Amino acid sequence: MCMAAEQEVDRLPQVGEVVRSESSREYKLMLLLGEGGYGSVFCTAFGDTAVALKAEKYSNSVLFNEIRVLKAATRARCEHLCKLYDYGCVKPLFVFVVMTLLGKDLYRLRNEQSERRFSLSTAVRVGIHACKAIEELHSCGYISRDIKPSNYAVGLSQNQQQKTIFLFDFGLARRFVDYAGRHLPSRGEIGWRGTNRYGSLRAHLKQDLSRRDDLESWLYMLVEITQGALPWRFVREREEAEKAKIHARSKGRMEFLMKCPQQYDEILKTIDALSFEALPNYYQIYALLNKVCEQNHVMMNDRYDWEEEIEISDNMLPSGGGIADAVLQKVDVSIRHKVDAHNKRNEKPIVRSKEALDV
Repeated sequence: MCMAAEQEVDRLPQVGEVVRSESSREYKLMLLLGEGGYGSVFCTAFGDTAVALKAEKYSNSVLFNEIRVLKAATRARCEHLCKLYDYGCVKPLFVFVVMTLLGKDLYRLRNEQSERRFSLSTAVRVGIHACKAIEELHSCGYISRDIKPSNYAVGLSQNQQQKTIFLFDFGLARRFVDYAGRHLPSRGEIGWRGTNRYGSLRAHLKQDLSRRDDLESWLYMLVEITQGALPWRFVREREEAEKAKIHARSKGRMEFLMKCPQQYDEILKTIDALSFEALPNYYQIYALLNKVCEQNHVMMNDRYDWEEEIEISDNMLPSGGGIADAVLQKVDVSIRHKVDAHNKRNEKPIVRSKEALDV
């Protein structure tokens, strides 16, 4: 059971506080990385490794679901999903999870580029990594239902992950198979899930989603980072966005894929042909993207458009030699988790427990 705090509800931790798990591992919150929604994300350390600690208000938290996904991904040693280091809660204040610290997300990286798009070399390689992340998530028995650029981020060079694109934020994720591995049947109409710009056609119909819908959202993202914009980028109403996506499959197909390799059209056909329970042919998608690489002389370890060498020399390290502290000093980390601003301060360490997290 989580230890209850007296006379407080939904209070988030602050920079400088020490978060202590039941196993007595302590996390000092050294830097606020992001805020919005219902919580905050901090930089902290797990031994000598810089990690992210995400905290959400207890009463509104979706972290219980996210922890389930991260536990499955960590057990499977997924390369493109964050590693789960620890988790806990203090009821009724907040829930927290400790996971891989990432760099800038794809939304921010794209916006920093000329014409708000990546070179074809970067776009197609990002697309491969992003699709592999989806495949890994699916292999764990989950679908995202919220694939978009702001839910992907690049790894850090200090972890030798600067070439890897990670998928994170699993607040809307759902198991699509039972524990015997059987695909769950469609629940029919369930309401809207996802984001207007990247939502699948099935999402617009408010239908239950499956693996094909994650891939459809991924393709919209791939087209956007390749050519700079989607035809419905200024559309606010869901009904109009749905019409634009249908149009992109007929008379508007040329505009939709105007600056894209012809293989993107083949990928769209492949995704659109999938049934609700169908296992996607990820390898066919990779083969098509690898063909783009081959035709354009792209190598997987070429530099990304945003890539800069960040070297940590001996004189940059703190006296204790801690690499986590050096990361805090030198790396521009920007994690776009949906978290909430807060102004209260509490300097007392809070004891955390993991017992109440039955995940």
